[in-house]
Amino acid sequence: MENKFSSENLQSLIAASKDDKELLHFIEDCLKAFEDYHQAIYEMEIWAKIYNYGVLEREEYQDKLTRMDKARTACHNAMLGKINVLNRMAEKASVGPIYSGTVSEEMPYRREVADAALDFVERVVAGRR
Repeated sequence: MENKFSSENLQSLIAASKDDKELLHFIEDCLKAFEDYHQAIYEMEIWAKIYNYGVLEREEYQDKLTRMDKARTACHNAMLGKINVLNRMAEKASVGPIYSGTVSEEMPYRREVADAALDFVERVVAGRR
């Protein structure tokens, strides 16, 4: 089974939390972490395509790329933590997992979670109103 985010379980968690605005706000905050990670990747990749060793000095390029990579990693780690929280919230609400795979900073799980989160963001955008 492919590891992915369950929109159905997420909707069930939201429904189970409908009377608790703080909890709903927290769910929203968790889901926004996916977009924060997406944005960090996008900014880093676009920056790397625009600037290169011919435009910037090698050291300046490496320093900026290193800072951006650290920011991306921090967003990724924060997202992993939020996914763990969503899964615990779902379990407490007697809902199936929001993410069906292993949530870990270790490879290959780290990349699998990232891919699933990016797919989720893409599905949300594709299904926009």
